[in-house]
Amino acid sequence: MLSNGVGRIVDTNKIIRKSSTPIGGVRTIALTAVGSGMIALMPLAVGAQTRGAEILQQANKAEIAQVAEEGVTLSNDMLSFDISAQPLAMALVNFSRVSGIDVAVDGTLPDGTQSVAVQGNMTAGAALDRMLSQSGLIWNAVNPTTISIIDPVREDAGNASIITVPVTVTATERALGPNGVPDKVYETPGSVAVITQESMRKSPVREAREIFNNVAGVDISNDARDPGLTVNVRGQQEMGRVNVNIDGARQNYNQMTHGTSSRVYLDPALLAEVEIEKSNLNQNGGAGSSAGIVTMRTLNTQDILDDGEKWGGKVNVSHGTNDYEFAGDAAGGVRLAPRFDISAAVSRKVIGDYSPGKRNPALFTDGNGNYHDVHSSRPEYTFLRQTSGLVKANVHLTDDQELNLGYVGSKSNYTKTNDVTNTRPDLNETKTHTLTAKHNWNPSTDLVDLDTHVYWTRTESNQYRPTRFNTSGSVSQNPYDTDYTLDTTGLDLANSSKFELYSVGDGLSKVSFDYGTEFFHDRAKTTSEVEDLGGSGSAYQAEGTTPSGERDVYGGHVTATYGWNDVFQISGGFRYDRYELTGDSYWCEALPGGFTSQQCGSGNDVPLDVDLSEDRVSPSFGASVTPFPGLQLFANYRENLRAPTVMEAMFKGMHIGDQPVTYFSNANLKAEEVETKEVGVNFMFDNVIKQGDGFRAKLSYYRSTIDNYTTVGFVPLPSLPSVNWPSVGAGMVNLSDPVYMTGTELEAFYDAGEYYFGGTLTTSDIDLIGNYNQFILDTTYSTAAQNAATYGTVGGLFGIYAPPKRKYTLDGGFRLFDQDLVLGMRATFVYPEENYGSQVGSVSLSTVGGEYYKYRVFDFYSSYDINDAVKLRFAVNNLFDEGYVQGSGGTYAPAPGRTAIISLSGNF
Repeated sequence: MLSNGVGRIVDTNKIIRKSSTPIGGVRTIALTAVGSGMIALMPLAVGAQTRGAEILQQANKAEIAQVAEEGVTLSNDMLSFDISAQPLAMALVNFSRVSGIDVAVDGTLPDGTQSVAVQGNMTAGAALDRMLSQSGLIWNAVNPTTISIIDPVREDAGNASIITVPVTVTATERALGPNGVPDKVYETPGSVAVITQESMRKSPVREAREIFNNVAGVDISNDARDPGLTVNVRGQQEMGRVNVNIDGARQNYNQMTHGTSSRVYLDPALLAEVEIEKSNLNQNGGAGSSAGIVTMRTLNTQDILDDGEKWGGKVNVSHGTNDYEFAGDAAGGVRLAPRFDISAAVSRKVIGDYSPGKRNPALFTDGNGNYHDVHSSRPEYTFLRQTSGLVKANVHLTDDQELNLGYVGSKSNYTKTNDVTNTRPDLNETKTHTLTAKHNWNPSTDLVDLDTHVYWTRTESNQYRPTRFNTSGSVSQNPYDTDYTLDTTGLDLANSSKFELYSVGDGLSKVSFDYGTEFFHDRAKTTSEVEDLGGSGSAYQAEGTTPSGERDVYGGHVTATYGWNDVFQISGGFRYDRYELTGDSYWCEALPGGFTSQQCGSGNDVPLDVDLSEDRVSPSFGASVTPFPGLQLFANYRENLRAPTVMEAMFKGMHIGDQPVTYFSNANLKAEEVETKEVGVNFMFDNVIKQGDGFRAKLSYYRSTIDNYTTVGFVPLPSLPSVNWPSVGAGMVNLSDPVYMTGTELEAFYDAGEYYFGGTLTTSDIDLIGNYNQFILDTTYSTAAQNAATYGTVGGLFGIYAPPKRKYTLDGGFRLFDQDLVLGMRATFVYPEENYGSQVGSVSLSTVGGEYYKYRVFDFYSSYDINDAVKLRFAVNNLFDEGYVQGSGGTYAPAPGRTAIISLSGNF
């Protein structure tokens, strides 16, 4: 996982200056944001008050060392420097970044002061000597990790009443481009992405899925009728293939419907950042997963308060057209003591049934070859009433121990349909609860940086399915009232140990070990009540398709990494995974004529105990090389075991309503085994065209091979005398042929401060077809069933969805009036993949199969900083009112048409 870095990320495209004019004989602070970090210039007379500097905190005078303190020296460790001649302030930031030494400046740096280039291996002191050799400035050690820069000819340089407060030069990475992505992304030798709060806020979203629009290799499969998220990473989605978590707590909820089944519910207004890890699963969060880890970090005190603030808050309010009625959130925090702070946030969203785009109304052709457009696939029942909130508390137990406690919850009321014409709505209320407790122990040793995390999360959804009527007005299907609940409890521990070795050649070499263990337990429960109004339908149908059951997943991992001189790095490791899944099932439940019988022929249901378990040791390797600063080449290899979910293993019963499809559990279901290879390159250059600009890019190519891929397949019916089975059977099956997924991902941008432009490119080639063993029951089958050509082949697969073949995004804009005004445009071009479906005899369920049509969407966004505390935003999503279907998850409804939204944000 990416580190959050040291300090907070600042707007490095601005120079922020506060007055240095003497006030009452004492100069105030000059605060300058430069280059890739922040440097504080701060002479203070004894007892003077600091004003106007948000990052500075009063230092205890007893802890302030005089620059003349005897015996204070810096470490003699050899470090590798490559700092070009540049403005001295930026050079000092880069020095702090390499050495880890904090810098304080006694006075202000003379305007135009340039540094001397520092290249090669040397001590921190030698690097400072060289850097300052032509500046007329000197340095002194305040303590072993802090130095002070002094102008020896300044009139008050020898004044004993002047002391230097050791102010940290926060060596944070730059955060450039249209979305403020931190530099850490482009320094990581693997495929990782970060969605910043700046990106999420700049264009208000109707639904959570939209915050992922600009991420290469990621797609969201569900549509606007369901506020939940189904995240597809590199062609894989659902059933734990992607670990989507809130503050580290897994969200494993599944509910079988047409389209996607796995969903995560959260309002983006509560998010501080989203991190998407696609390469490194040899860490906590990788157990049971195969494609990636998506961590949605919610707001905490440091995201609400500025450094040095005792209390404060933020408020955002939005209103728009196209039934974007209201979206608002408020967050506040308070530092009650130096070692204790609390924060809270609440969000409310009210959205009505939107209108689709009218331009290019063609949407898709279904698996039966039927054409659909915005008129035949109406987006009705797309309203949402969502309330979310959180509470956080942080306790600094000691200087090296911290405890973080948090609760995040939400309630969403919405109506959705599962049919193409949107004439059969289901009423839903979904509630989520997530409790987390994290402890970090980081003593003054490189051997211990221990994280402990426990969590509990619950998703509970009540769905009311109203009575269905036939064309004559009589009841065809009885109403259902169903409660779906999934509880997940988890624990994980992780530690990092680092060692510095003797110099090898002319460079420094280091070794680190990262290791940990994790465990989580899923408990699924579904209960349903059906009122008999004379139509078809029984409770077991809803309870069987999203079955009850329990699953335990264990994991442990270790990775050793060797690095030399920040030029070469190699890593190797393995993880051990095991799962255990249990539940009671059956494979004989229904008879024709309403399908309500609880017997099979003259006997009782055939019991089927599902008791699955597997374990595996999976290796991983990685290497990177930086031939020259700004260019990093990397390659990674990993294997993973993807454990089946309760829903996959226990799937049983019968299709809800009067569809003649019987479902059978597969007590022989196997876990997926996944192998992923990737190569890539990072680019990170500054001062490309003009001083202070930046170019960043990440390009990668991957290939994944999946054995035992799990999906729904049609299966033959068992041979039982005197039983007239429904005409079609289905169950979860493992493909006997490997599934291959390959793709290319590119994220790139250039930022010159006053203007910026960039974009992403995603291409994918996915082979999600293959044969399978159709005889999933340990029983006898009729000769006709054994000879059925459709079963066991690609023609019998159902419900496999693929991300787009190609997706391009472009984003560019201008920052005007000292960057207070931002005007930008974003364009998205999508070329969908064909989805896989089938038709068995006269029964067709694969209405989501077939072809989605390509589309392009243009969005306009803008913001204006009225003052330091108030910001106004205006955006127009789908500017040209394009008609299209979002994503790849069996969606029917067209996306929202043109929507204009105005937002007002304030800090207090």
